Amino acid sequence: MNKTSKISYLFSGISFVLFLSLTLIIWAFYKHTGFAFDQSIQNLAFHLQSNPLLVLFFSHFTFIFGDVGGAITSIIVCLALFFIFKEKIGALWLGSVIILSIVCNTIIKSIVGRVRPDIHRLPGFFHEPGLSYASGHSTFATVLCVTLFLIFLGKMSSKKSRIFFGVLCVVVIFLVMCSRIFVGVHYPSDTLGGLLQGIMFISLTYPTYVKYQQKKTSH
Repeated sequence: MNKTSKISYLFSGISFVLFLSLTLIIWAFYKHTGFAFDQSIQNLAFHLQSNPLLVLFFSHFTFIFGDVGGAITSIIVCLALFFIFKEKIGALWLGSVIILSIVCNTIIKSIVGRVRPDIHRLPGFFHEPGLSYASGHSTFATVLCVTLFLIFLGKMSSKKSRIFFGVLCVVVIFLVMCSRIFVGVHYPSDTLGGLLQGIMFISLTYPTYVKYQQKKTSH
């Protein structure tokens, strides 16, 4: 096992332990409420809802990473990777991780059974269906951004471009997490669980992607 695989599996193990711990605590004690830090952040989000620009931005931004918007985004990105950038292995990896995360997230939501918060909802999100933990939007955003960063990492010639792309990915993921809290359909701990879940799936599958990518290069 090479160094890259060891580091990747280490990240996967750490994120799995953190995700499992958070999941068990929520399942046992917080199915119908949030942690103290959840409530503090929710109150802050409620005060920010008075800003019409933030309401407009987050209401539309969250759609891109949702069920319909996420499906459209996934198809466009995977097709672009496959046909335009000629990253066929990368496209297959991204598509596989997205499907894996959707299936697992659906199962975990059913098992945990945490209900969505019922306060501070924006009008357009009063009847948001489904369960709360973990945030599928946050998982999808993490999978999409980090996977794309890793696919194009070797193609970035300068350190500045890698830093810029890395920071951009972090900002997008953070904004998606904030958007779910802002519109009132998730506890902050839901989005944290989604983030950990995404990191776990990416780290677990990254060595396999590297393996097949190296085989392609060697041929």
